Amino acid sequence: MAIDYTMPKLAMAMNEGTIAEWLVSHGDHVEKGQALASIETEKVAYDVESPEAGYLHIVVEAGETVPCETLIAYFLATPDEEVASGTSESADEANSKVEAPAVASSVGAATKPQRIKASPLAKKIAADAGLNLGDITGTGPGGRIVKRDVIAAQESQARTSHSRGGTRVLAEVPLKGMRGTIASRMQESLQSTAQLSSNWESDITTLLAMRKSFVAREDALGTRVSFNAFLIKAMVYAIRQVPMANACLENDLISVYENINMGIAISMPGNSEYDSALVVGVLRDVDQMGVVQIDKHMRALIERVRSGEATADELSGSTITLSSTAGIGPPGLMSTPVLNLPNVALLGPSTPIERIVPVKGKKRIRTMLPLSFTFDHRALDGDPAARYMSALHDALENPELLLA
Repeated sequence: MAIDYTMPKLAMAMNEGTIAEWLVSHGDHVEKGQALASIETEKVAYDVESPEAGYLHIVVEAGETVPCETLIAYFLATPDEEVASGTSESADEANSKVEAPAVASSVGAATKPQRIKASPLAKKIAADAGLNLGDITGTGPGGRIVKRDVIAAQESQARTSHSRGGTRVLAEVPLKGMRGTIASRMQESLQSTAQLSSNWESDITTLLAMRKSFVAREDALGTRVSFNAFLIKAMVYAIRQVPMANACLENDLISVYENINMGIAISMPGNSEYDSALVVGVLRDVDQMGVVQIDKHMRALIERVRSGEATADELSGSTITLSSTAGIGPPGLMSTPVLNLPNVALLGPSTPIERIVPVKGKKRIRTMLPLSFTFDHRALDGDPAARYMSALHDALENPELLLA
């Protein structure tokens, strides 16, 4: 008897999932607890284990996005087990043994036409695109043509077509899965808020010297304290002066929070240049931590997010966000980062730059940090926004305030 396997609900807020990769092939025998597939949610990818033992029959191909509880595969007791009528009907329609007739062979009229193995989804996409299955090489189990093969053929055709007009397409990236979620949220952020950015510059020469003293005690402290740990501590200091910066706006209600949950923008390298993503991990109660604790917790959070082991609590509930591009852009670059909804404030530091600045009437070379502060003007007016940045500026230029 076939046992259905549906798209698992891996987090409370998860409504749909994308099969990033099947870790076993169609028809393989899998054991209970064996790594089965990589499922991509709106925020991160998880490796899921097989809940059953049996021969895997894949229904939904890698790359497809379906709602939770949708049938994506089923398990058979034997390789050739028949599926009972009415059981896993949609799965049976996607049986890999379904074959599509190919164009008759040109070798001779007496030659029988070859049969081409192709999944129903691959056949549908090919038919819609006007592609001949006989011209496509299958990479699925047993040479079966699957969705990715048809997509690759489409992309190849598009490149050829575009090149005729003088424009060559390097890649086509569908706005779906994590990429689609990022796109929709950035659009929503810009369209639904009154956001603007205020640009500042702070002298961090003394702060960098303080950090060196921490780095020199790396073995004793158990971590190489990063600059971002000090920056987060400075953001906490500024929030204590201007609590309105630590707030969220939802359903026409501004919630100002006592505890500080720092959202940290974390880059998620993909398999290629075209499928990278950005996830906001959440470091909870940073106001209760010193710089060493912040650094340790932040490193652990980043590692869990990138490995797909972050919990739902670590991917939601931020009250303010840090999105740093320091070290990526050219020194001195100012930016206008987009708000992470529903937060009303986000700080975007860029790469420091050395400048000649006046210090007590004398010219000195100092290290200056560009800062972009984006805020939702519906919740935060210009005056409190400026006071927040002024407090942050003071903390960065007088780092002893961070250790008080």
